[in-house]
Amino acid sequence: MENRKKRKNIVGIASIPNRVEGLKDTIKCLSPQVDHIYVWLNGYEKVPKVEETNVTFHLSFTNDGAIAKLKLLESIKEDNFYYFTCDDDILYPSNYIEHNLSVYEPGSIQSSHAKIFNSFPITDYAYGDTSGFYFGNEIQNKVPVHIVGTGVGLMDSDVAKQINYKEFSTSNMLDVWISCWAQQTSTPMYVTPHPGGWLLPNNIVNQENSIWSQVIKSDQDQIRLINHYFTKT
Repeated sequence: MENRKKRKNIVGIASIPNRVEGLKDTIKCLSPQVDHIYVWLNGYEKVPKVEETNVTFHLSFTNDGAIAKLKLLESIKEDNFYYFTCDDDILYPSNYIEHNLSVYEPGSIQSSHAKIFNSFPITDYAYGDTSGFYFGNEIQNKVPVHIVGTGVGLMDSDVAKQINYKEFSTSNMLDVWISCWAQQTSTPMYVTPHPGGWLLPNNIVNQENSIWSQVIKSDQDQIRLINHYFTKT
């Protein structure tokens, strides 16, 4: 069995300015559980003040979207680590890291928020014929999935170092891009079992301009990409 103590626990977050208070809450939740947190500040004018000392901010005056979670990998000097991709609008429990590692399969990507398509090709990404696993609900079993959510994601450095984010042409489709990459490279994807209410949306964050709110308005890019990678023979 792999000796997990040899690997550092590292978090990557991409944040936008109107979620700064949510970002601070996320950092407060995760800081005691990990070795380091890297935050890409999309469109921020200044670095927010936080009490936690194991946080490194990357100030970007442009909005690089969720893809910035992968850009942060270039800042990590460690050779062996677990990479937790997190969001600035979720409240994480005090045993989040420990629990994820207890059910993690080396060489895979896992998430507490995921989706299985019941058939291909798909015609509706947001509300189509799927089995969905919402992070706030109870998830009883660890099962293979088609789409992993990168707000509650985990991969080890062996997987993370293989991903070339520069091939991902749209910045705010990270869940779909990573899942399609995993499908293409035969990297296993799983949903993480956990109790209901274990993860919670942070209600202080305004979801009006969230990635999901954009997806439900137009999901044609997601549909094309998924059908391209998941229907190959």
